[in-house]
Amino acid sequence: MREIANRLASIYIDVPVLRPGTIGAYLLAFVSIGVATALRLAIDPYVEGFSFITFFPGVGAGLFSVVLSVAAAAFFVLPPRLSFYVEEPGNVLALLMYTVVMLFNVALISGMRLAVERRRDQQALQASKDRLEFALDAAHLGWWQYDPLHRLVWWNTRLKEMFDVAQDRTDVEEFIRRVHPDDIERVWAAVEAAIDPTNPKPYATEFRHCREDGEVRWIEAHAFVHFEGGGRERRAVSMVGTTQDITQRKQREEERKQQEEKEHLLMREVNHRAKNMLSVVDAIARQTAAKNHDDFIERFSERIQALSANQDLLIRNRWQGVEIEDLVRAQLSPFADLMGSRIVVRGPKLRLNAASAQAVGLALHELATNAGKYGALSTDRGRVDICWTDGETFTMSWVERQGPPVSAPERRGFGTTVMEAMAERSVDGTVDLDYAPSGLAWRLTCPGANALEPANSQVEGN
Repeated sequence: MREIANRLASIYIDVPVLRPGTIGAYLLAFVSIGVATALRLAIDPYVEGFSFITFFPGVGAGLFSVVLSVAAAAFFVLPPRLSFYVEEPGNVLALLMYTVVMLFNVALISGMRLAVERRRDQQALQASKDRLEFALDAAHLGWWQYDPLHRLVWWNTRLKEMFDVAQDRTDVEEFIRRVHPDDIERVWAAVEAAIDPTNPKPYATEFRHCREDGEVRWIEAHAFVHFEGGGRERRAVSMVGTTQDITQRKQREEERKQQEEKEHLLMREVNHRAKNMLSVVDAIARQTAAKNHDDFIERFSERIQALSANQDLLIRNRWQGVEIEDLVRAQLSPFADLMGSRIVVRGPKLRLNAASAQAVGLALHELATNAGKYGALSTDRGRVDICWTDGETFTMSWVERQGPPVSAPERRGFGTTVMEAMAERSVDGTVDLDYAPSGLAWRLTCPGANALEPANSQVEGN
């Protein structure tokens, strides 16, 4: 039957104005039976015994055409003509048989027409569903329906894939079981608020669900609730909604939030470091001006350049500290040609944190400046050993030898303050500054955690 309906549907033409019950259908019946009657009267002298032969095609116009054809045959064809009275019993029987056959034909044709129309309606409905599914797929949406009376849930293919289920229909407990435990109460409260007949709330929520493989995904759901009845009898009978996987959006939001937090912390850190830097510059300026009026510009410029060298290294390492050897070479750049010959640098590969790098860098600058003017680097034979060690206690030393005889200064200048007090405060340690005749010796000692970055390499370096 389905195959017949499909074949008929391919040749069936629906003319709205000729549908049963319309004026067009009645006019078609009149015309069809009129033409059939005229043809029957025209061939009457040549055909005998086929009283209803021309009426068979005309009854396709419907039940009304059967009534008209029976009346036309009795009035125009069967004797006595021009009268609805039929004398011969045989003609009465033939007329009754014709009526039964035509009624059967009309029923058959109507049934076939209804089958074709039903088939077309089903095809149109299926096409509409396919378009809806296509649109939902294009929007990455799944649809679902909840029956609050029987606590049953239906979902489409995409939603079954989202929730990792196989059944098209299941009880609501199966859905609740897949919601993240921390979100169950909030999701169910939203459902209850949406189906409340007295004061329904729009259903729009975001929640996490747990797949069978343990993966947690974020879901966004919207729904519309259909109510029936009125007053105290009003109740929710259906809840239909859409669902979308928003895991990637949530991840982007979390990444953006973390990025904003990092930027906020970075701005606070930049502000803090800028204030610290300005404080150091202010101290350098005050101490340099107070102790060295004659060569203020030169000394101040040199110290700012030393500070700048520290900053360059810190920025290059994203404020994650500075390797000690890099710091030494930066501060002793004016003596780069003496590295490895008269200036020996030894120690493991360690990284100073930002605060200690600034203080130690300035101390190295002052030591190098003094050595170049008055100490081991002021002659052609003097040598400098720069060493550091690792462990729970961090030590770093600067030892000069084979230079001019050394004596303690008569007064403490800013350079001495930098080499001692500033270095000690930055690492909460101690500095031993020895003006031995054989050469200046500077030694910094402190807990390793105070001066070094936590993730220091223990690989020995030159």
